[in-house]
Amino acid sequence: MVGNQIVDPAGQTLLLKGVNWFGFETTNYAVHGLWSRNWREMIDQMAALGFNAVRIPVCPTTLQGVAVSGIDYNRNPDLQGLNSLYLLDRIVQNFDQAGFYILLDHHRPDCNAISELWYTNDYSEEQWIQDLVFMARRYANLPHFLGMDLKNEPHGAATWGTGNTATDWNLAAERAAAAILAANPNLLIFVEGIQENATCSSNTNHWWGGNIEPQECYPLNIPGDKLVLSPHVYGPDVYMQPYFNDPNFPNNLPAIWEQHFGRFAGSYAVVIGEWGGRYGHGGHASDRVWQDALVDYLLEKGLRSTFYWSWNANSGDTGGILQDDWVSVWEDKVALLQRLWSESAGATPTATPVGNPTPAPTPTPTAAGSLACEVDYQVVNAWDSGFQSQVTITNRSSQQISGWSLTWTFPGNQQITDLWDGVHSQSGPAVTVTNASWNPNIGANGGQAS
Repeated sequence: MVGNQIVDPAGQTLLLKGVNWFGFETTNYAVHGLWSRNWREMIDQMAALGFNAVRIPVCPTTLQGVAVSGIDYNRNPDLQGLNSLYLLDRIVQNFDQAGFYILLDHHRPDCNAISELWYTNDYSEEQWIQDLVFMARRYANLPHFLGMDLKNEPHGAATWGTGNTATDWNLAAERAAAAILAANPNLLIFVEGIQENATCSSNTNHWWGGNIEPQECYPLNIPGDKLVLSPHVYGPDVYMQPYFNDPNFPNNLPAIWEQHFGRFAGSYAVVIGEWGGRYGHGGHASDRVWQDALVDYLLEKGLRSTFYWSWNANSGDTGGILQDDWVSVWEDKVALLQRLWSESAGATPTATPVGNPTPAPTPTPTAAGSLACEVDYQVVNAWDSGFQSQVTITNRSSQQISGWSLTWTFPGNQQITDLWDGVHSQSGPAVTVTNASWNPNIGANGGQAS
């Protein structure tokens, strides 16, 4: 980050055209919509609409590798047998390969409800920080792993700058940020606001996580080149705040937004982590007016990087980018976002390979006849006790391959514990992988299997 601007590795200002895709924070322990769609198709659709960043809410149980639900495996055969953690790995890795910047959000401590504080009677601060550090390390080698949103929507008992270590969100955020950056110094730290505060805060109703005002009096002790202030702000479809009934609505809103968070944009990176609504498709008619006014304000302030809530069709109060069929999109919502994006030149990320922490084997593909194949092997993730690699076979011939196998020999004592999209056997360092039942064919002239 340079000044108050998030930049890409080349130093170019990065426009985050973000969307929230939720589900890993629920008791499905999986992104939603997989009962209706293929997961890769949805990521491709996001990219086609112009999104280049995704915020993924998670809860602690998802990180424990439990059984998932809400997936139609006829539509998603390559997800069969994956537990929640491996499914998160798969989704995050694919977003990275597609060039999406990834923000992981610690959303609910119990996978059921948003807590007021970062801890509960059943989930300690120590566990919270451990889970944040776990994610920071697990995905450290993904080039588009952007940052961690420390806690979703502190509210209620949460305070800022009172000196009470049990409730001061700013102090907790500093402790968590220090642990995360020690584990992965490349990440950005997204810190949401609180709700109401006794000091250094106006009396105008704030949203959960939407009050950044105390930052003026009690600035966060987090390195400035790592800190992103990330308020949440909503309209009438979520809750009818008193100021939505003001006779001067919506002209009264910019002053409120400026007080709550906008005035910090000159000194800090400010990225709204959640905003959205039904935009006239049900709900309050005034929500459309509200969203239009917010985009006008964001354009005026130059706050064009945001994460829209949500991709999901099943967000009860806001709806989603997707309609109820989980395929069709609300074109007017997309047009609103494109207006926000189009008035700023932003960098479009491209996937880049990461370094290989262990010597790469030399795979040998085999197929019927004398068909020419090419194999690419990349380590895409690594942690203390293991690593994750992706192997891609490319058919360079003019004939389709029907049935394939791949063999290689590891240079050391590496062992495969999980493998996707193929069937493997291993004897010592020697590995053989054959096609799964759903992917025996590799198309001619550049077709791939991975």
